[in-house]
Amino acid sequence: MMHNHNLDVDTLIDLAIQEDNPNGDISAELCIDTNSHSTAKLIAKENGVFFGTQICTQLISKIDPTIQLTLQTKDGQAFITSETLLTLSGSTKSLLILERVLLNFLQHLCGISTITQAYVKALNNDKIQLLDTRKTRPAYRHLEKAAVLAGGGYNHRLNLSDMVLLKENHVKAFLNDHDIATFSERLQKHRQKHPHIPIEIEVETLEELEAWPLEFADYIMLDNFSIPKIKDGLEICKKRHLNAQIEVSGNITLDTIQDYRNLDIHRISIGRLTHSVKAIDLSLLILDKS
Repeated sequence: MMHNHNLDVDTLIDLAIQEDNPNGDISAELCIDTNSHSTAKLIAKENGVFFGTQICTQLISKIDPTIQLTLQTKDGQAFITSETLLTLSGSTKSLLILERVLLNFLQHLCGISTITQAYVKALNNDKIQLLDTRKTRPAYRHLEKAAVLAGGGYNHRLNLSDMVLLKENHVKAFLNDHDIATFSERLQKHRQKHPHIPIEIEVETLEELEAWPLEFADYIMLDNFSIPKIKDGLEICKKRHLNAQIEVSGNITLDTIQDYRNLDIHRISIGRLTHSVKAIDLSLLILDKS
């Protein structure tokens, strides 16, 4: 069944508007005339990378389609402090209703595209893909993963239905009930039955890398391996003639990512791109009438 990601974003926007404005904006009712029109600018308070074109247009169409949007940047484009990112013109009341919801989305999503670009630049090796994870805010995943792409990163699987990824808990639970030979049989059967579904297997130790049936894996994830251990792991993979792409993961920061630059690996997955991202400081200001 095809999944409609736009439907997800649409629902999220509806919930955000309902959460912020359940029963009218009583502050605006108090002081803003119904026929008042204004122009507002979205201004960057710090450097960053923009993402949010779709959110802007969808929010406006929900709140007040008569608001005119002029984008002065595009998704994936870097901006600097004091830069105007977009201009909005229309009903003052509508602009005030739009303000916080728009900022909540944009500050968070620009935070993701900004940190992703910082990681890509710090890694400075386009032969290694920088990937996100499933460590996303519930219901935000499609937007957060799109923001990672805008920052120059790549998407890992979108959900549990996308690909086989056997993590530590899967393997532990399986080996509690079965032996390693049965593990090999299950993998082989799955590969024959579903040849186009990628298989990734996470390993925690060099011993697992030596012993497990990894010949069925398209990707092998070295989880929380030190740099010397990754090098040892790569030797084991060569010795075993494994054709899988090698992914590393686990507590990699902006300060340490350059240590991975010259390793013969294919992918680095980083939960920090989404799970604890710092919002970019943006401000929506209504302009004085001159």
